[in-house]
Amino acid sequence: MSALRLLAIGLIFVFVCVAWVVLGGATTVRTETADANLRNAVGGLYGQPQSQQAPVFTMGGKSGKRIEISGSDITASFDLDQRRKGLMWYSTYHVDFAADYRVVNPSRAATEAEMLFTFPDPSGVYDGFAVTIDGVEVPVTYDQGAARVRFELAAGKTATVHTGYVTGGLDRWEYVPAAGGASVVRDFSLTMRTDFANVDFPEGSVSPKSRKPAGDGLELRWDYDSVVSGRPIALTMPQRIQPGPLASRVSFFAPVALLFFFAALVLLTATKDVRLHPMHYGFIAAGFFAFHLLFAYLVDRIDLNVAFAICSVVSVGLCVGYLRAVLGANRALIEIAISQVVFLVLFSYSFFFEGLTGLAVAIGSVLTLAYFMAKTARVDWEAAFAKPAPIRPDASPAQSFPEWEAPA
Repeated sequence: MSALRLLAIGLIFVFVCVAWVVLGGATTVRTETADANLRNAVGGLYGQPQSQQAPVFTMGGKSGKRIEISGSDITASFDLDQRRKGLMWYSTYHVDFAADYRVVNPSRAATEAEMLFTFPDPSGVYDGFAVTIDGVEVPVTYDQGAARVRFELAAGKTATVHTGYVTGGLDRWEYVPAAGGASVVRDFSLTMRTDFANVDFPEGSVSPKSRKPAGDGLELRWDYDSVVSGRPIALTMPQRIQPGPLASRVSFFAPVALLFFFAALVLLTATKDVRLHPMHYGFIAAGFFAFHLLFAYLVDRIDLNVAFAICSVVSVGLCVGYLRAVLGANRALIEIAISQVVFLVLFSYSFFFEGLTGLAVAIGSVLTLAYFMAKTARVDWEAAFAKPAPIRPDASPAQSFPEWEAPA
């Protein structure tokens, strides 16, 4: 193969790389535009990210002295309900929140106490919300996304205030045990129960002190006798593979796959004495590109794995079928097909496993290098890349004539 042909193949590679960058950028813009509109719509239907603060207790009404919570027993049970909208999955959930708060009247006289309970979202829906004092339900007033309850608190006595609700949320739930910054939290217990095992805790939150399996999910516990903290206790819902960002990443990294495939193709054709014109490489690159083009516009219509399978079959079928027409029944065709499956299909599928793509590329590169080193160890590269000698046309055979004899 001449240097001029290698240069032509390189230019084809650059052109297709530009096309992949454009496709990946277009998919990113589609994803971000749709997410900006759909996230608010999903939040309006199923609830926003929830942040529940501990209630505030005061003596003598709104402007009275604050009463510290002497104990908290809280449970939050989560039912995950992931929903797909276009190019994105949204992790919606239902949470059943229940809490018992204990407050003590430190004075020697009975007083009127007030609880201010602020809801996570002022425009949210809270089913079954009620407040009981020592088991007796009390009237509740509502003002600007908060509930107010007034009750009598006897001198030196402890009252147990129970409240709870069921609501929906999105992506994240947190509980803030100390409203207004770091403060002392006493006799605190919070239990989360999930119907999923893939739990995560956002940065800046407090990890659980214990966790154990509970059915299909986990039971997480935070128990403190006395602790000074201003950080929330938070839980992030598990995320599914996002079709839009995945399609963008696969497109942006596609040049790596094509580079490996072109290198394999050059080596295979050189060692198998197969001739391919740069135009052949151009059509093969187009068949490669067909995978990503089709994948980018299928992932928001059908299941992600089904879309991937369809695109793989189409792309491999295009390239292998084209080379079958070019080369005929050549043994090199099998190795070329295997190379495309490895460098296109398996490489792209590694993006389904977040955090493992780099490792997969490294392992694949080393194995590919080892294979071609073993296969080409005895190849005469001078002969493989030598310029073919021009074919001279055969000389026309000399025409013979019968000898002339003089007439008798």
